[in-house]
Amino acid sequence: MSKQKGKKKMAMKSIKVLREIAEAALEAGVANREQLRSAVPALVALQNAERSMQLRIKETRAVIQALSEACSAYAHEHPEYVFNQTFSVSPIGVESGDIEVDGKTYHFAYGFDGYDRAEQGQKLTQEFLKTLPEGWTKSKLELDKSAVNRAKPTEDDLAEAGLVRKVKQTWTEIG
Repeated sequence: MSKQKGKKKMAMKSIKVLREIAEAALEAGVANREQLRSAVPALVALQNAERSMQLRIKETRAVIQALSEACSAYAHEHPEYVFNQTFSVSPIGVESGDIEVDGKTYHFAYGFDGYDRAEQGQKLTQEFLKTLPEGWTKSKLELDKSAVNRAKPTEDDLAEAGLVRKVKQTWTEIG
């Protein structure tokens, strides 16, 4: 079988099948060259399938968000018509109601979940957060990998600080 046909054959398999192939390779172990040659294509095919699925999930989330916003906007603008007697407003201002569709009841709640920028499409950037009143933001400590790299610490320096170098290992298909 040619390389191209092998790639197409692996690419056409479901993520479940690819995972099962990878699990079988893992169970068999990778203790010699032949096992490695069997495991690497399974690994890379599963990685590629996972990347593809993540993209589909991201696209799906965007559709979910847009449809949720459209349904919510209509329901929020027409609560008496949509929810009839089930519409209510809680003491903290959360509006809610139930709607029945084909024998199933769906609950809607409209309230507040945090804060966004007043300017449409603008993000809560570090620069913007610095302009907020004192006490409205949190300080967050993060490891500055660039600063550690610039210091060129030895293994002993890292151990003294309670750190070790994190191993990065990747397998990709190049041809």
